[in-house]
Amino acid sequence: MRVCGVICEYNPFHGGHALHLERARALSGADYVVCVMSGCVTQRGSFARHDKWTRAKMALMNGCDLVLELPARFCGAPAPEFAAGGVALLSALGVVTHLSFGCEAEALPQLARAAQAFSQEPPEFRRALREHLDRGLPYPRARALAAQQASGMDGLADIAACPNAALAMEYLRALPGSITPVPVAREGCGYHDASLGALPSATAIRAALSRGDLSGAAASVPCPALLEAAEARGDVHEEEALTQALLYRLRTMTAEELSGIAGMEEGLHHRFLAAAQTAATRDALILAVKSKRYTYARLSRLCTNILLDVTQAFARQHAAPAYARVLGFRREAQPLLRAIKQHASIPLIVKAADHDRADPLFALDVRAQDLWSLGGASPELRQSGRDFRTSPVVL
Repeated sequence: MRVCGVICEYNPFHGGHALHLERARALSGADYVVCVMSGCVTQRGSFARHDKWTRAKMALMNGCDLVLELPARFCGAPAPEFAAGGVALLSALGVVTHLSFGCEAEALPQLARAAQAFSQEPPEFRRALREHLDRGLPYPRARALAAQQASGMDGLADIAACPNAALAMEYLRALPGSITPVPVAREGCGYHDASLGALPSATAIRAALSRGDLSGAAASVPCPALLEAAEARGDVHEEEALTQALLYRLRTMTAEELSGIAGMEEGLHHRFLAAAQTAATRDALILAVKSKRYTYARLSRLCTNILLDVTQAFARQHAAPAYARVLGFRREAQPLLRAIKQHASIPLIVKAADHDRADPLFALDVRAQDLWSLGGASPELRQSGRDFRTSPVVL
């Protein structure tokens, strides 16, 4: 049995994602494609616009056989931890033979060499990294330049600046020898392109939805009816939905409590505490803290960690996923589910109510969903406990 894994967010699922799943299956010769998908939290630090079951259904309708939830602990983490968490979950299933990921076409020829340069981190790399950080460069850029200097590989820093290439290098670093990488060149609009062109980015589709262009957004996705239905019932989470909760947390936390949040380093907690006294929106808070050294994405992830109370101690204690939770599957994938149950080194959760609610990692997933639900448009949609009322999608 050949099984190809994909680590994804699908926020929302679009035509480029469908094309990637099609090519991943073809290039790997896979019998089944398994997606490990972020649940409520995304790697850029915000909450996903649509719920995880809607997004899972979109993937199942467009080439995926099984969707598993990546625990929230890893969803909002920096690229190395996000990639390592996804790879560890796929590896623990005991059946995955390939991992496919999208990447900018210009980075493909040098991807393996670039990943090796990041993995070795010799003394000259660490010296160069410190020098660039002391100059005030953001950590991702400083790290890329240090790897370029240490490896002598011209253009490495530019490759690492591409969003998909940066994640691709982390996937390659995390992959065990038993899983074969299957990179697929990204097509269509760029990652940050806000236009609804051919194969638009998720950024462009979210922007269209935020400005009320539902018809334009729906025309850009393979499952327009699902997207329109979610939007019509108000089952969405807007960027600023938890602003008041975030500001309340910051205005009532002590400096010591805030300094213990995962990713809170180098006195950043003082900047957050000061900004929270005057900021009225999440965006304004981040912009008040932002500097040349600290990127928007990094600060956005910190905001989510603050809301979810993800501490440095918690992150250290939970370095890898401890279970695989099913969000949805195709009936034809029953042999795959049986094989996972037979070979996996972690439990497969099909029904949330059957899992131990005291499990800290699982409790964080439930807390993330409960906070996501606060963005709903009606009192019913804002209710907690949705994880225990919603069954996996079955097609």
